[in-house]
Amino acid sequence: MKRSLLVVGVFGLCWIGAIWYWRSTTRMPDTGDLALAMLVMPLTLIMGFVLARKTFAGSDAARAQAPAGPELKPGQGSQGAAEAGGSAAAPDAAAPWMQFAVAGTALRMAHGDSPAELAAAFAEGEARLDLDPELTDLQGFPLLAGRVADIALGPLEEWLSTLQPAPRTPSAQHLRAMALGGDIAASLAERAAEGGSESVLQLLPLLPQDWPATTQVLTTRWLEHSVIEAGWPQERLVVRQPAAAAHASSTSMPPAPATPLAALRAVSAQAAGANAPAFNLLLACGSDIDADAIEHLAVNGKLYGPRNPNGRMPAEGAAGILLQLSKDAGDEMRLLALHAKENATLRELAEEVLVQANGEQPAYVAADTDHRAALMSDLMQCVEAAVPGLDANTSLACVGAACGHTGAVGTLAAIALAHEQAADSSGFALALANSDPTQRYALLVGPLPAPASKAPSLS
Repeated sequence: MKRSLLVVGVFGLCWIGAIWYWRSTTRMPDTGDLALAMLVMPLTLIMGFVLARKTFAGSDAARAQAPAGPELKPGQGSQGAAEAGGSAAAPDAAAPWMQFAVAGTALRMAHGDSPAELAAAFAEGEARLDLDPELTDLQGFPLLAGRVADIALGPLEEWLSTLQPAPRTPSAQHLRAMALGGDIAASLAERAAEGGSESVLQLLPLLPQDWPATTQVLTTRWLEHSVIEAGWPQERLVVRQPAAAAHASSTSMPPAPATPLAALRAVSAQAAGANAPAFNLLLACGSDIDADAIEHLAVNGKLYGPRNPNGRMPAEGAAGILLQLSKDAGDEMRLLALHAKENATLRELAEEVLVQANGEQPAYVAADTDHRAALMSDLMQCVEAAVPGLDANTSLACVGAACGHTGAVGTLAAIALAHEQAADSSGFALALANSDPTQRYALLVGPLPAPASKAPSLS
């Protein structure tokens, strides 16, 4: 809407100015004058504004990013990600999967502020999208949306006001996502501190790749601040920068993985090293709950509606998982096996990881699957074949279909749900991802089983 008003305003001012000039000088404009005043001049002004905005955005990103050195050490925070991230920059997809203990999970989504609340909403049949009281499409009709209630923006706005030089204020949707992400970062940092702050905690933010670079930089700094404020020592904190943030800051640091699957593979490859951090915090946040965001989705043909049944249902949320090296953990649930293969069906991926369950069936399946018919069919075929007899009404959670499109948030939320149910039942649970065809995987969550003949693998 703002861009449309800008274009209309520039053209209107140019036309009014030209007409006033011709009338005051009693001059009859020719074809060249009309083309210059009515088309060339407003287009030139608009292009100049766009170029200037991009130029200043790049400088804002550089200011928002703290100076970074070429080497990562605990305590550098968002300034580094080299040594600990070097081995994970290009992890071998066929490397053995390193089993992690799940030290904690947290989420805030439309139907729950914790994995337990969201699981209860699924079990009671209350996890479904409703018409949003504020959002409408371009025709003025209300939209199905996954809005999170009671987002506290005060601490975030107070922190932003202390930054020097003052950064450009993020949009409303980005502020909501940042506030949700800060809640998750603080919650899981407290969990990590309970396990001992003498270890190193690595923070891997998984931010939407279509966010502006300046916003990704600012969000990463806010998440770092939230972790420190929650009690984790800054000198024991390592923060991996998103790819866009690393590019904007013109550093040689290896960027953080862009997707949950890439992040899981990266920390697994990194865990084999001698200097692997004891804790890895994978955190995602996002929001489309804003009028400008809805307009952007609609204009680009991405908004769900009667004429676009495969479009996105706008939503927001944040989710995170805190992983601990198995050698440092106790009896916590483990991420036992991860299997991902681009050309494999979801059923084949699930059957591969279930080998590690030694014949036991998972009691719960959580997936990031959304409302699209093809993805839902893929999931149901997988469940019927790999987990026969599973009660889809009480033991199957489709996060994307119930909570709306949240990208990486939904994927991490599925892992959090699987962990919650595995811990409750002291058995196995399955986390599946198929909302992005290039990032499909199956992940087995549960207690350490009896020794099996076949070692877990990541492929």
